[in-house]
Amino acid sequence: MRTTALFSLFLALGPAHAQPYVPGQTYFSAQGHIEYRCGDMPLLIAAPHGGYLMPPDMPDRTCNDAVWTTDANTLELALALDSALIELHGCRPHVVINHLHRRKFDANRNQADATCGDPQAVAAWNAFHDFLDAAREAVGAQYGKGFFVDLHGHGHSIQRLELGYLLYEDELAFSDAVLNTTQYIDWSSLRNLATDNLQGIMHSELLRGPEALGTLLDGMGYPSVPSAQDPFPLAGQPYFSGGHNTVQHSSYLGGTVDGVQIECNMAGVRDTPQNRRRFADSLAVALEDFMNAHYFGGGALAQCLPTSVTESDAGRSAASLFPSIAHEHLWLDLPEGPAETHLVDALGRVLETRHFSSGQHRIDVMELSSGTYALVVLHGSGRQSLRFIKE
Repeated sequence: MRTTALFSLFLALGPAHAQPYVPGQTYFSAQGHIEYRCGDMPLLIAAPHGGYLMPPDMPDRTCNDAVWTTDANTLELALALDSALIELHGCRPHVVINHLHRRKFDANRNQADATCGDPQAVAAWNAFHDFLDAAREAVGAQYGKGFFVDLHGHGHSIQRLELGYLLYEDELAFSDAVLNTTQYIDWSSLRNLATDNLQGIMHSELLRGPEALGTLLDGMGYPSVPSAQDPFPLAGQPYFSGGHNTVQHSSYLGGTVDGVQIECNMAGVRDTPQNRRRFADSLAVALEDFMNAHYFGGGALAQCLPTSVTESDAGRSAASLFPSIAHEHLWLDLPEGPAETHLVDALGRVLETRHFSSGQHRIDVMELSSGTYALVVLHGSGRQSLRFIKE
């Protein structure tokens, strides 16, 4: 991990982001492989390894012992967390999703290993990190500081969350005194928070103290390491300490956005839609408690900034779509009509156009392939993009 720092620093020094991204709007890269949901909260969520797309004109990655294993259901988990945070706070996190399968592109590696030199994969790599850089800039400008969560899934036998702060398992086993030295703070993805937090607590407490993120999650029924309950992996136990994204987009390289790679176990977390939603709700609350305790206080996450975007002038006329994860059909609730709708796939292709009057309407999706879609609604209050997943 330490040896990648200088290389990652050069990667971070990209061009300035002139694109005026608008909170509440969704953007795609030119080829539709990377999605950015612009938010208005000091939270960034990334899902690098849950994509499904395997364009036949993109070669499989074979360089440098390429890993093809996907982190099953982490794309869906990111969307569930997005929904949970919106429902909890009324504002939106910044969410960046890679829709490409890992055999085509790995969004948690340096460019060479991530793309094996394929031009489409290089474009996806640039778009993924440009979107995250733009989100970090927006968080810094609006809040001054924030937090980045890189969502992954592990296949280890121990069913617990692995929170990676760029410290190896043997380093997490060090004493508080050692972890609180400048050396280990400088190697941590909580580098900025360790020197500037509301309660003035030490680095070790942020990792495994009573108000550490892992401790909060463990208290909600999701065993986590590191935490007060499980402060470090024992010798021989598998553990992911964090990867390229956590290096590049946390305060490890400087700045005021800290971060963590959360490796989610399968059972009870990623395995069913119900468990994904339950975990997303818990993680949303844990993130709120963590950030209120250490960053803002006073329930600041519940206060949207004036720049946040509402989908309609009064809120009551906004359309809604449920459930967010569908198998056979969806329900479109349209308080204001008439409206035109466009069913759009992950590549931005319009699959169907329909017209509806006001009221509630059933939309059958049985014939759709599994994946992420949007129902774009055009009505008197403007344009809405309502996302859903077809299982």
